[in-house]
Amino acid sequence: MKKICNVPQDLANTTENNRLYFPPSKGKGYIQRVRLKSGIQLNIEDYTLQRPRTMELEPPFKPIGFGFRLSGHTRTYSAGQKTGWNYKPDQANFICCPDLENLTVNTGTERVVRVGMVMDFTQFYTFAQGGTERLPFQLNNPLTGAYSHEGPITPAMRAAIFQIFNCPYQGWAKSFFMEGKVLELIAHKIGQIEPDAPRKPDVNSLPSPDVERIREAARLLTGNLETSPDLNQLARSVGMCRSKLHRCFRMVYGITPFEYLRNRRLETAMDFLMDGRMNVAEAAFAVGYSCPSHFSKAFKKYFGHLPSKNFFK
Repeated sequence: MKKICNVPQDLANTTENNRLYFPPSKGKGYIQRVRLKSGIQLNIEDYTLQRPRTMELEPPFKPIGFGFRLSGHTRTYSAGQKTGWNYKPDQANFICCPDLENLTVNTGTERVVRVGMVMDFTQFYTFAQGGTERLPFQLNNPLTGAYSHEGPITPAMRAAIFQIFNCPYQGWAKSFFMEGKVLELIAHKIGQIEPDAPRKPDVNSLPSPDVERIREAARLLTGNLETSPDLNQLARSVGMCRSKLHRCFRMVYGITPFEYLRNRRLETAMDFLMDGRMNVAEAAFAVGYSCPSHFSKAFKKYFGHLPSKNFFK
């Protein structure tokens, strides 16, 4: 993997392990730019600035980009734009802009944790397997103008992001691993864009009162992660029998109530650990796990890595 850099020199003046680190006078953390074997540029960022900054970045830019942001807000403008792009936490973005000029990036003092990928049209269309008709219609001919899409970071995306920050391999194995995780994230985002992507069973096949009961059940499940109701209590609370609740819940959310609750618990625990509010045992108890070892086992199965206070190395 080849290191490349397009970070303003006054912001990052020390280099270690293929990363540009911020000097203490500017902030803390790092920005990493890596060229993958496929030609895709991977951007890994985890930093906190001492004061708000406006960064001016110059061409050349890649016209196609994917961004997955866990924390921090930034606003980016291209020359001549009035509104620009506003990037928020827990947001997965796709942008295609064939005519990018100089970029202005405004960043505050919140911790920024994100991964992103940029590429040119040739690299992007290589994955269309010889025919752009395989792509979502929005991406068939992006040369006609700018297109962007934003959506929530899904559990599958979050797990892949976590694994990129905590790659367990070195050398060749690391190259294969990182390439695979990057392509996995891109696939998740394109699936989010694509209107004909495989979906959960059609919610419209359920009467609207049943859909609302299921959404209320999800709210009750996650209202207090430490003491969530069991399935029988949940069914009684929303006026359904247990079997109907289980069946309809899968139709609305694509997973069982137990899986939904487990995912929310683990994701909430990761948020607690990521911002340093709790250690592993405290996070486990806060989301309803009475045994830290069971929590660690579930966490590793879901995210691919054992829990730790220092997620992003």
